[in-house]
Amino acid sequence: MVDKRRRGRPPASAGPSTRDQILKAGREVFSELGYEGTTFKAIAERAGLTRPAVSHYFRNKELLFLALSESARDTVVTAGADRAGGAITLPDRLAAFLDSAMQVDSADPSFARFMAASVLDAFRHPQLREAAHGQLDHVRAFVRQALEAAVAEGEVRPDLDVPAVTEMLIAVLWGMGLYAGFVGTHEQLEDVVAQFVRLLTGDLW
Repeated sequence: MVDKRRRGRPPASAGPSTRDQILKAGREVFSELGYEGTTFKAIAERAGLTRPAVSHYFRNKELLFLALSESARDTVVTAGADRAGGAITLPDRLAAFLDSAMQVDSADPSFARFMAASVLDAFRHPQLREAAHGQLDHVRAFVRQALEAAVAEGEVRPDLDVPAVTEMLIAVLWGMGLYAGFVGTHEQLEDVVAQFVRLLTGDLW
């Protein structure tokens, strides 16, 4: 039987899930060791692959980091915003976004860890800033649109300082990501989100 792999393709990289294995291992290692401490060798060992298998998909560490940022944006932020699009009220929109993120966290906690850690890495390594901050910018755009819709619909006070409240919610959501990735269990995160939604609806106090 003829081997249909491309010339130079490492044997360990065969299979449709290899890239996903590398991405998952990359999220874990970057979040644990930081950008500076992460190596392809560490990622390959975590993924159960060879180092050439990782290099086959990503030429260098920066390209892998950029791919991870894009994957996190699509899987967590874009998917959450799409789900929230069907909600009517501001609390429902934010709750739908958070519920979508919790489903991702339940299936693969490495997303929350990477997204929280990548922002810190971006401050230490300027070449990563655009990718890491891009994740926050997508969340920022979603939150701002949700607030503007709430103002337009008379759901909140008309003089709401949308930019300031947007940044406040960004801080809260990023803090929840940090909590999900490094502090609490998934069950504790569910309780935190439930109480946050009660706060938004005025039902907490």
